[in-house]
Amino acid sequence: MKFKISWWQLFIYEVAVLCLGIFVGVQWHNFFSNYLYFLLFVFVVFSVYVVYFLVNQTEI
Repeated sequence: MKFKISWWQLFIYEVAVLCLGIFVGVQWHNFFSNYLYFLLFVFVVFSVYVVYFLVNQTEI
């Protein structure tokens, strides 16, 4: 299976995820404040994975 995504498609996806994150953070900030460090850890791990995945699929 070969997966390709254009830069503008990734940009649209990232803007959508950012907007969803802001919405959730505004609505349920008291609940998520207890899990701040855990959520930061998950963000870092998943971000590193996504960057690694996208870099390895590029063709030069």
